[in-house]
Amino acid sequence: MDIIYWDHYYNNIIILNLLIVVLLFTALRIFSGVTSHISAADELLRKDNPAFGISLAATMFAITIMLTGTIYGSPEADARYAILAVGVFGFIGIALMALTRVILDKVTLPSISLRDEIVKGNIAVGIADAGNILAAAVILRAVLIWVIGFNMESLLALLSGYAVSQCVLTAMTLLKRHTYRIFYKGGDLQEQLKNGNIAVALRFAGRKIGTAFAIATAAHIVVYEQYEVSQILVAWFIASVVAVIVWEILCFAAEQIILWRVDTRSEVQEQKNIAIGAVQAVIYIAMGLLISSI
Repeated sequence: MDIIYWDHYYNNIIILNLLIVVLLFTALRIFSGVTSHISAADELLRKDNPAFGISLAATMFAITIMLTGTIYGSPEADARYAILAVGVFGFIGIALMALTRVILDKVTLPSISLRDEIVKGNIAVGIADAGNILAAAVILRAVLIWVIGFNMESLLALLSGYAVSQCVLTAMTLLKRHTYRIFYKGGDLQEQLKNGNIAVALRFAGRKIGTAFAIATAAHIVVYEQYEVSQILVAWFIASVVAVIVWEILCFAAEQIILWRVDTRSEVQEQKNIAIGAVQAVIYIAMGLLISSI
């Protein structure tokens, strides 16, 4: 009896898919340069810019996460078909991640110029950017795994699923910006990031990633139907919102237990306590991971 099963045709397709993914990954430097208009060599080698390093490292990791969604599961029967699917989905995924950064810059945090702040070496903004791009990668990976096949319907489902998820993610962030002003008596999240509050940035990034994991839960709940895209997108939206609400409740409970009698508002906002900000970030991500594993 064979202990190891080896199908030459099957595994050759997997290898070809991996090669396509590697080629897409090598386009990272071009991707970063085009979207940020920053010279990576200057920022990393001449300026030793930590903010840029954080942002670039997160982008590399995010693209890796996203690309795992393009080769997940069984490869298609036809090698050329499989390679085309992986390549197209990969390029679309990278383009959507670039769009995510634009949304953060122009919609979510309109008072902050990501490029200018990162060039200045603002670590807080670099962390916020990192959290945003990683959150996008988590969502894109979930949608890529969820979509079945490679045709116009699957491409439409991919784009629509991303759009719905991004709307939920952006809405949650804007809501938190609004509640931030209320809880902190006129405080501005964007000003905190511009002023380099790393504790706030860590919490912001953690919330982004945790929310993304909660939204990704929809991929486990909603069954993909190729010819019922509009209906399943409504179901995806409902499942995402419900998952985010459950995630919020779990995060609140976990914070009350883990940070019992800790004035997190004062610690993070006024004292800029990085330790508390980091703990909160991990709580948000951990609760999101737990929900997405259901």
